Amino acid sequence: MENFLQVEQANLSHVGFLSEFGKSSFISAYKLTLPIEELRAYVNEAFSEELIKYEIESSEALYLICKNEKRMICGYAKFLNSAVPDCVTDNKAIELQRLYVRNEARGKGAGGLLFKNGISIYKERGFKVFWLRVWEGNTVAQNIYMKWGYTICGQEWYEVGKEKRRVLVMMKQI
Repeated sequence: MENFLQVEQANLSHVGFLSEFGKSSFISAYKLTLPIEELRAYVNEAFSEELIKYEIESSEALYLICKNEKRMICGYAKFLNSAVPDCVTDNKAIELQRLYVRNEARGKGAGGLLFKNGISIYKERGFKVFWLRVWEGNTVAQNIYMKWGYTICGQEWYEVGKEKRRVLVMMKQI
């Protein structure tokens, strides 16, 4: 059976999924490096249903979801027109703030398809650069982003509660 994936823009009916899957994905990614209390406090704010609903309603952020052949959501990406770090060479840049894929869908193209759809949308809107932050210890994600054409352009500190971690800033011309 051929692997069928479909990407669509998230709407208000997806807020619960985006919140819960985002929280669990973030905690899973950082549970070995940050205190669980700090993680829980952070995700309850950063992934709150109220915030996600506001971002969707106000077009503050673009959420794309990927569905598998059974129409189950297997991942999502969040793009945000945020303040551009100094190391990013073009001000017409969009941040890929989140890219999460369910474990059972990893390696099947969901992340790449979400990314490619984001490029298509933002190229059409006149953007020239994608940028993102990735924890310096997350070499798996860094390698994926480099495979997609990202390069490391800088580093900065990222706060999760009272904890600070160094992140790499990566960018890609689109």
